[in-house]
Amino acid sequence: MAFRVEFLRSWDAAIERGAKTALLREYALTQNTVKRWLEARERGEFTASMVTAARKSRFEVTNTERAELARLRKENEALKKKVAQGEAVQAILGKAYELLEGITESSTDTDEQIPPALMSATEYAKWLERTKLS
Repeated sequence: MAFRVEFLRSWDAAIERGAKTALLREYALTQNTVKRWLEARERGEFTASMVTAARKSRFEVTNTERAELARLRKENEALKKKVAQGEAVQAILGKAYELLEGITESSTDTDEQIPPALMSATEYAKWLERTKLS
């Protein structure tokens, strides 16, 4: 509605030759549309006709659509929280897996289970090299 009011003000102010045609082209309006707006203004039905036209607009949102939009927004927020929780759980499980894998590798190290005093000379030499004690 504000656009129509401003357009009609510009229309009234356009007094130079070709100015009104330029306005029609600039806003991609037909002369019949502007004529209807002018006639409604002259009859005093300008505001009433504009409200009626706005209500018939294909872009009007009904109460049902508003309720559905609110429900979908709420559902979207809940799903975003679930995704964030899932990503946090995945990160924790990844770290736990790495930790358990490290524990498993260190517990399966068979060389450490034999005390150095019971090793053969070659095993003891290899053990010294691995532990960098020699």
